[in-house]
Amino acid sequence: EAWRRAGHPGSGRVMLAFSMCCMPTAEAAIAAYRTPIDSYMKALVAAASSWAEGTVSKDYVGYDKMIAALKQESFDSQRRKGTCWAGSPSEIRQMIADYAAAVPFEIASLQVNQHMMPLEAAERSLALFAAEVMPHFAAAAPQAAA
Repeated sequence: EAWRRAGHPGSGRVMLAFSMCCMPTAEAAIAAYRTPIDSYMKALVAAASSWAEGTVSKDYVGYDKMIAALKQESFDSQRRKGTCWAGSPSEIRQMIADYAAAVPFEIASLQVNQHMMPLEAAERSLALFAAEVMPHFAAAAPQAAA
C-alpha cells in the first residue's frame, strides 16, 4: 500500500529476513542451531539495550518496547513464529509454504551463519538447502517476480 501511495507502479517486491539451518533431520538442525540463535538474541539485546538507556530521539521511538520484546525471543519462539527455518529439507519446504501463505513475500534473505555457528555446519546447511529446498520453489520464482 505504501508503495502505491508513493506513486510507484505495480505492487513492489517484499523481502523478509529469516534464520535458516537445513540438516538431514529436524533433530540435527535443532541441535546445530539452538545455541547460536539463543546466543545471537542475547547478544542483540545486550548491544541494543544501551540505545534505550537515557537516549531520547523522535527518530527512534519505542526502543524500550523493542528491547523488551527481543528479551522474550529465543530459538523456540522464532521457530514457532516461522522466522527461523530450522529442520529437515521437507520441514523447511513446509515452513516456507506456510509462512508465504500467511505473509506473502517474494525474496527471502537468509541468515545462515548465526552467532558463532561453525562455518562447516553453515556450509552443509546451505548446500542441503540449495539441493533439496530451493528447487521445490524454482517454478514459482518467475511468477513472483512478475
